[in-house]
Amino acid sequence: MDEQKLADLFRDAAHDAPPASFDAGDVRKASRRAAVRRRNSIAAGTAFVVVLGFGGVFAANSWVSHDTGGGNAAGSGQTQDNAAQSPMTVLEAQPPPTNFSGEGKSTQGDAPTPGSTGLGTSEGTVQGCAGVDRELADALADELSVSPTSAEAPTLTCSTDSRSAAFVIDGLTITAIVTPQSFEAPSGTEKRKTAKGQDLYVFTQGDGELKGQAKRFADALAPKF
Repeated sequence: MDEQKLADLFRDAAHDAPPASFDAGDVRKASRRAAVRRRNSIAAGTAFVVVLGFGGVFAANSWVSHDTGGGNAAGSGQTQDNAAQSPMTVLEAQPPPTNFSGEGKSTQGDAPTPGSTGLGTSEGTVQGCAGVDRELADALADELSVSPTSAEAPTLTCSTDSRSAAFVIDGLTITAIVTPQSFEAPSGTEKRKTAKGQDLYVFTQGDGELKGQAKRFADALAPKF
């Protein structure tokens, strides 16, 4: 077969070939997609490196903070040990008293008991009928169902070793006196011997709902004194 016939055969075969399945536009699109994938890969690698860098910085800061906290705890423990070994006692650490005159008075026991007149028994005892005895006022107020803070000193005279208290209720004055001495009581007074052998006097003056009930109050108070 000569070359001319061979060329004709190849030419006829080329005419019978199927058309191409892609064109120049498809080639350009494939090239762009490949470029985008390459850029995305580069960006992902960069982000990974940045994350690793931040993680390393955070770990370093945590280690430094932990080390610093341990140092502070050790310093605090050393300070406490030094304080425990200090020869200064609690009393020596307190400020010295400022009262050097020796005139200071203890206030212990000066505060009034809730529900009482605020006067001590000893104070009422030495004052006699010039003051209010706290214990007697509390007991009488309990029988009268009134507040003991409203107790008054009787408008009478009795010995200084007496104990007295009086209440004014609706114009009626109820008075109770406990004394080891003789006492000239007004008419209508109820007299009883107390549990300690002293004399109890209970009487009312004026008009009111409780007038005539001195006997009941005397019977209730006598066993308490």
